[in-house]
Order: sequence, then structure tokens, then C-alpha cells
Amino acid sequence: MEENLFEIIKDFSREKGLDHEVVIKLVEESLIQAAQRKLPYREIEGHIDQNTGKINLFHFKEVVELVEDPHNEISVDEVFEIDPDAGLGDEVEYEISDREFQRIAHSTRPIIFGSLKDAERQMVVTIFTDKVGEVLTGTVLRVEPNGRIAFSFQNNVEAYLFRREQIYGENFSFGDHVRVLLLDVNDNPHKDSQLTISRTHPGLMIKLFEMEVPEIFDGIVKIVNASREPGRRAKISVYSTDDDVDPVGSCVGMRGSRVQAIVNDLNGEKIDIVRWSEDIDQYTCNALAPAEID
Repeated sequence: MEENLFEIIKDFSREKGLDHEVVIKLVEESLIQAAQRKLPYREIEGHIDQNTGKINLFHFKEVVELVEDPHNEISVDEVFEIDPDAGLGDEVEYEISDREFQRIAHSTRPIIFGSLKDAERQMVVTIFTDKVGEVLTGTVLRVEPNGRIAFSFQNNVEAYLFRREQIYGENFSFGDHVRVLLLDVNDNPHKDSQLTISRTHPGLMIKLFEMEVPEIFDGIVKIVNASREPGRRAKISVYSTDDDVDPVGSCVGMRGSRVQAIVNDLNGEKIDIVRWSEDIDQYTCNALAPAEID
């Protein structure tokens, strides 16, 4: 392997926050599989010299009385000249020559980069699966001609916010920090993005209220339901488990500070906060006169 390719592996591991040793092992296994497909040897082992970046591949021949497969067997008489201590049934190690390696060299780069992508996919699944349903903060990398927005998240993981998940009329620029809801994580190598993210899902507003309102985070104030017309209007129904705590006032905050922070985060979306009640008539009255911040 060329030294610069080895540097690519090291840089990739560092950039993605991957265990360097794990990535090297994965690449070694992929190279061995490629060699086994192209070369006539039954057993192949190999490793990457982490000082030079050189690929060292080896194959083995079994010591037998009568050679039937010269690629994988060696006679007792012949092996005596190489290793006098080797006996029947032993294996003798041979380094795969540079000439033989050239037979698979053209395919090593795609194999290596395929291994790196596999490692990255598994890293994304490991890190983000437990964060489904949570709010992530991403940094805008670019806005593409088709309207989708590329974001960078933890460990430089890239994901797209597609138009259907964007708030109407919202515009972003390179470097903007934006909060999104993580809807799903997939391990499909054919998809553009492993992370499915949204700014239109009602769950984003619910999570923002949990983050802004301590009484909700602590479980004193409960959210019953929430609905949105993204970028235009939203409604959230709340009640309190403590008679001394006003659920609507808790959500609004001093001079509207809490809910206003959420409104700003949702591009000016008007939010109606309704006191929920088991009494349908009372709930209807509350809904007709909600606390509204715009």
C-alpha cells in the first residue's frame, strides 16, 4: 500500500472519531478477502505495517508426502531445504510476492475505501441510534440546488434536511447552527443520508418545550398533545400535576421569554398554549382563548 493511502486511513479515522486499530483491522480483512478471490491459495493472512504503510500478505503450504496441489502443498523433501524442523502436516509460511500482489493491486483502493465507509456507517449507527427522538444541533455545510440542506453533526457525520422536512420560508447560510429532530438512523449504504432529520415534526416543538421549560423537564407540567402547521401556526395542550404550578404560565415564561425562544427557533411560528382539561366543555373554552405568542 502506498504510504499516502495509509495516511488517508489515519486521517479518516481521526476525522470521524473512529478507533484507528479497528479501522486498520477492517481494511486488513478486506484485503485478505480480495487476495483469496484472485490468488490460488487456500489460506492467506496479512497485516499493514503501521510504520511504513506496506501491505504484507502471506500464504501457507502444508507439508505432505505427495504434492497434488503445488500452490498449497509442499513435499517433505522440498521443505527440508527451507525449514529442517518442519514435518508432515505442518504449515510453511510464504510471503506473497510483489508480482502476485499486482494481480489484486488495482482493486485494493476501492476495497479500502469501501471498508472505511463500512466503518463509518457502523459508527453512525452506534452513536446515533440511542438519540432517535432527540434534538440535535447541526452546522450548515451547504444548500444544494435541489433545495436540500447538508448538515454536519457529531464526529463530522453529514446528513441532509430534505425540503419536505424544512419549515416553509426558512433560509440558512453556511455555518449556521440549527436544531433538528432525529427521526431515524439507517444502515443502508445506498441512501444519501443515514440520519433522517426534521424541522417540521411536532416532536421538535415538544422537545424544545422540554428544553426551555424546567417544569416540563421535571415532569410537573405535562404535554398532552401538539400540532403544527410548520412555519405558520402551532398548538400545544398542557396540564399541571401540581395545583400551585400554572402550566400555561410556566410555558410562556417571564414576559414570554420561554415560548419566544421556541418561536424564534421555529422561524416565527405562532404558538397557542392551551390548558388541557378532562372536561370537554372546559377544554373547549380554554382552546378558544389560548395563550398566544407571536
